[in-house]
Amino acid sequence: MELKEIAKKHALKNAFDYGQAQPGGVVGKVIADCPEAKIDMKATMKLIGQTVAEVNGMTKEAIAAEMKNFEYAEHAQREGLPDLEGFEGKPANTRFAPNPSGFMTIGHSKVAVLCDEYSKKYPGKFWLRFDDTDPKTKKPLPEAYAQTEEDVKWLGCAIAGVIMQSERMSIYYDYAERLLKEGKAYVCTCTKEVLQDNRKEGEACPCRERAGGLGEWKKMQETYGDGDAVLRLKTDLSHPNSSVRDWVMFRIIQEPHPMAGTKYRVWPLYNFASAVDDHEFGITLIIRGKEHELNGIKQDMLYDAFGWERPRVLVVGILKASEEFAHKTDIRNAIASGALSGWDDPRAPTVMGFRKRGVPAAAIRAYVISSGIGNTDSSLDVKKLESFARKIEAAEQAAPAA
Repeated sequence: MELKEIAKKHALKNAFDYGQAQPGGVVGKVIADCPEAKIDMKATMKLIGQTVAEVNGMTKEAIAAEMKNFEYAEHAQREGLPDLEGFEGKPANTRFAPNPSGFMTIGHSKVAVLCDEYSKKYPGKFWLRFDDTDPKTKKPLPEAYAQTEEDVKWLGCAIAGVIMQSERMSIYYDYAERLLKEGKAYVCTCTKEVLQDNRKEGEACPCRERAGGLGEWKKMQETYGDGDAVLRLKTDLSHPNSSVRDWVMFRIIQEPHPMAGTKYRVWPLYNFASAVDDHEFGITLIIRGKEHELNGIKQDMLYDAFGWERPRVLVVGILKASEEFAHKTDIRNAIASGALSGWDDPRAPTVMGFRKRGVPAAAIRAYVISSGIGNTDSSLDVKKLESFARKIEAAEQAAPAA
């Protein structure tokens, strides 16, 4: 079969499955059928582009008729997510841990669904945990707590319980004091510049071996101001990544917390609170995006300091709705400028937005599961999501009335 015919064969199938053919969805199959097409990819892509444009100008009926001229291999669709080695007979206790400084996006839904699916595949508990220990730079929105819980439930996740880190401060303090007593942590009063220079050079600051750690810790609670002191974990100062050397576990923030008020002035950083809670709640499987790989190194250091068994970690690629709305900040800015009416605007890449568009939760779950657990970043394929939505709606319409 000539290359042009191969391109047409797969363009027709791509258009039939997703409503419109896309060159990116065709090229891989063309190369698989005709490896020599890789020799001149520029010419191949030009041919595929022309073929896709031609097919997209056809009606669905015409596409279906043309497809009868080709043979398509039947590929068995994998049901569910891949098995995980080591979890046979062992519960997958997972957690979805958003920061309530905004609302759930389609990217967040990927991790939530994967965690929930594995906690069902290997029966365990799925926890919803709010990482809300930064009342300044990631100030929590009080309304985000209830809305996020509603979004997670709408996605079909079975929540074992809801955890708010801002309500667990005394527990974090107890663990911090344990490290101080065991000589594994210290209060550092160096300036930020000195701290960074010492870390870069792999040198210890004078605070590292200073006596009276608990007394300095008390001063953090009572007299030191913002930026005057931090609590650091003692790590290997020769670690090849300078940013994890004696990393900071607690800092002083006197900004009022939307939920806890002014009750606390010393707050744990993400990696400390997260590792403590993962241990306390028996988390055996952590699913995180690639942006947290460095955090994972820090958390492993804390696990080792306490002598805890590390949970299994899956690092998955980030799912972006679009380049325009890649981060929560982009959505906030769009709302502030009037480009979006709010977090629930149907054009917003939030769970609320997709719900308002009429996209079924089951379609989002099916999309996430079909994408698997690879660590390559991806952008939302709207045509693929719409295809799942159509199939779900058709199945619901065909189902007999109860």
